[in-house]
Amino acid sequence: MRKSALTIESVKNKIDELVGKNIFMQVCRGRKQIRRYRGVVENAFPSVFVVRLTEIIQDPNKKPVSLRKIDEILGALSYSYSDVVCGEVVINPEPMSAEVYYGA
Repeated sequence: MRKSALTIESVKNKIDELVGKNIFMQVCRGRKQIRRYRGVVENAFPSVFVVRLTEIIQDPNKKPVSLRKIDEILGALSYSYSDVVCGEVVINPEPMSAEVYYGA
């Protein structure tokens, strides 16, 4: 088993630095479903952080998401710090760099 270099405390500190900044995030939804978003980190609480989505990045090889669904999705989403530690959520600050900032 590979040991994670990330701890919840280090993730909390990095997310605190990103509050109010634009980010690119990739969320694993299970069964090969990966969602990509752009947004802004709104708040960082002791157990979770909140991201206000500004854009859904769609895979050109998949069926497009309907406009109604996009309006429902765009809004605020919350994630726990353990989601980042486990690799379910990957966050990169904008502008997108070639290397992963953390959470991979």
